[in-house]
Amino acid sequence: MLARGAPKRDKDGKPIRNKKGKIIYEPYKIKVFNTINFQKSMHFNPFAYIHSEKDILKIVTTLIANTKGEGKAGDDFWVKAETLLYTALIGYIYYEAPTNEQNFATLVEMLNAMEVREDDESFKNAVDLLFDALEQKDPDHFALRQYKKYKLAAGDVCSK
Repeated sequence: MLARGAPKRDKDGKPIRNKKGKIIYEPYKIKVFNTINFQKSMHFNPFAYIHSEKDILKIVTTLIANTKGEGKAGDDFWVKAETLLYTALIGYIYYEAPTNEQNFATLVEMLNAMEVREDDESFKNAVDLLFDALEQKDPDHFALRQYKKYKLAAGDVCSK
């Protein structure tokens, strides 16, 4: 139905017909964003639509809402921690990464680089080091503020 589209209309809102009297349709362009199998996806890049911190928060909210699974309500603490982490990482990617790296692949790479060592509290993973460097450059950076809140929350859990 969507591939066929909606009837083409004239300036008065009436459907336009061809010479044989059949209604002319304007097909919709159907795009698929598949987060399970990227090979089947049209490679929509939401980073291209970020223009502000508010847009980052919209992407994070949408990402979390669409990856939590059917009918699963997560513990509010973990949802907030996940929101802070994604907001920090996406903020870092948007503000600091080159345009060709502003995508979900970079986000996944950063998440994979977040190694934690329970036996060594002073250990810093690659992402920690990125944010340490960012703090030297801009201590009031949006992404850094979010990351510090995330680390504070994660530290509270790890210390108990």
